[in-house]
Amino acid sequence: MERKLYEAIREAGNSGIMQRDLWKKLGIDSRVGMRILRQLEKQGLVIREEVVHKGRKSYVIRAVERTEDRVEIPGFLEEVPCFLCSSLRRCVYGEIDISGCTKIKRWLDGTDGSASESVHSRQS
Repeated sequence: MERKLYEAIREAGNSGIMQRDLWKKLGIDSRVGMRILRQLEKQGLVIREEVVHKGRKSYVIRAVERTEDRVEIPGFLEEVPCFLCSSLRRCVYGEIDISGCTKIKRWLDGTDGSASESVHSRQS
């Protein structure tokens, strides 16, 4: 649900989305939505801006524009299948259990040839 809420906020673009419209769009209770929204705020992914709409206090929710710092990844990490996996984001959010991942198992077992070569070349 956290992911759906965040995606809905991002889809709203720079103008953001009214908090009550967000609950309606996703069909969730405001208490549940607020819990998730607080988590996203703590992570620095969204901001809530107080506004007056039709004479009432409300909030506009916007996704925070992130400027990613470029970090050079050591070459051997590029061999780890997780970094190129299309499911990485789902693993991070706990939607996929890494212990059941066949890609990482094959890599660790060396059946795809990568891990065993990487480990042995660094031990030399």
